[in-house]
Amino acid sequence: MKKEKLEAILTTARTAFARYGLRKTNLDEIARMARVAKGTIYNYFRSKEGVYLQVLSREVEEIVEEITLSVNREVSPEKKLASFVHSKFQHMRRAVNILNLDREGIEEHLHKADTIRNDLFESEVSIVVSILKEGMEKGVFKLNDILLTARAICHSLRGFELNWLVGGSQERIEHYLDELQRILFFGILSERNC
Repeated sequence: MKKEKLEAILTTARTAFARYGLRKTNLDEIARMARVAKGTIYNYFRSKEGVYLQVLSREVEEIVEEITLSVNREVSPEKKLASFVHSKFQHMRRAVNILNLDREGIEEHLHKADTIRNDLFESEVSIVVSILKEGMEKGVFKLNDILLTARAICHSLRGFELNWLVGGSQERIEHYLDELQRILFFGILSERNC
């Protein structure tokens, strides 16, 4: 029974936070929609911010798990990197609360939210590092610094998240992702300038 209540609270809270944001969501509404007493929420989380942080943590876990599954389905390092990029944006679209962190500036007021967001970034970097290492070992990629390259790729993608995911159509996002991958794989210099 405890697990069912916890799941009901988190599922309801995720929807409420995604719709109204942290500031406008209240625990009375979450309790009512989850069909639990408000005191039950306090027993599990102590505060609205505690619920919010757990929702964020779950979104991060889901994103990392889905990206990892997508990447692991591929064989070649090139396809793994392409899968990483596409999977990241496909799954981030559903992680509305993570995206709202950037839009609402919540991490400035709730330091642990910023830590959770940074954990997602570091997990993404770790995935890209493993892809790049494999590519280096197989002679597919030529890099001076794998970690620096992975961080640069992830920072580039993070910079596009809010614009692409909040306002862009799926077709437009795919077009930009394809172009970004072309640049990653082939660069922007013409062959005669290499």
